[in-house]
Amino acid sequence: MKAERSSWGVPLSVLLAGAALLTACGSDESNNGGSTSVSLTVTAPVIVGPDGASVGDRPTLVVKNVTVSNGSGATYTFQVATDSDFANIVAESGAVEEDGSGETSWRVKSALSESDHFWRARAVASGTAGPFSSVANFQVNVNIKDPEGREILFDPLTNGRTEATRRGGGKLTPEGWLVTTRFDFLRYEIRTLEAGSVEWQMTGLKVENNRSNEFMVMGMWDPGDGAFRENAYRVHVLKIHPPQHNPPFLRMRWISQGDLGEEGTNFLRWDPNQIYTWLLEWGPVSDDSNFAYLYLDGRLMLEIEYDPPYNPANHTVEMGVAARAESITDAVYSNVRVFEK
Repeated sequence: MKAERSSWGVPLSVLLAGAALLTACGSDESNNGGSTSVSLTVTAPVIVGPDGASVGDRPTLVVKNVTVSNGSGATYTFQVATDSDFANIVAESGAVEEDGSGETSWRVKSALSESDHFWRARAVASGTAGPFSSVANFQVNVNIKDPEGREILFDPLTNGRTEATRRGGGKLTPEGWLVTTRFDFLRYEIRTLEAGSVEWQMTGLKVENNRSNEFMVMGMWDPGDGAFRENAYRVHVLKIHPPQHNPPFLRMRWISQGDLGEEGTNFLRWDPNQIYTWLLEWGPVSDDSNFAYLYLDGRLMLEIEYDPPYNPANHTVEMGVAARAESITDAVYSNVRVFEK
């Protein structure tokens, strides 16, 4: 049986298929009536973190915003599963509005089990869903007090690179950044946070440090406000040891606008093979009261009340402190996170 043809000698089935294709693609009048595709494209989000980190049971997941071909905004869906194929999804967001900062985040709402988890995200714009991001992973540790707030920095230190300015040496290893001399430090420059938190992990901590002049764990200060020892915005955490020093052996000093607070405790149960999770939180708890808290593996170790807000013009966070040259050799840092509260 012969195919039915048009008056131009072209089979009608071909003409009808072409018309359907033209309808699907649309007509671009600015191109003299020529047909062009107007399909929308949405890129995949890029994982910021966490990836490879130990986190609390309600972690905050962060991605870089996608690019949409027509310039419109997007919403994001986050998925968490116990397997990398996402056959067993244990947490999923609704449509999360895009954050104008360039990164969008979602905090898991229900507590996750203490195990390995995998997560990913995708974006939707104008009804078009983009591809999923790569798959990241994290390990839940219920001893970690996962802070509320928006994660603005995550540096795992286990992937052979760092987001920090690194001085004095040190060595990046698969376990994290290894302190090789007391002059080693990492510096993170962040925007001013009157209310925030810093979380980090350490191994290699012993009851007695290698030398009596090695005891600086971390610090915050304003390099533009003068020398560290005279700085009006000076924070540091010390892990010292007997017999060279007097108690307390775990100390925190908090100076905000020159107002000094200092507390300590005699914690000495250090094991060089254990991973310790530290968390420093600060900010207002009422209209006229500010507090700083230091946690170790979810346990509140120290707290300091201070009056003037902590608002340095140049806010830096340091693992070890450059100006003190008292970093603890053989200590290994990993999974540094900074949150804005």
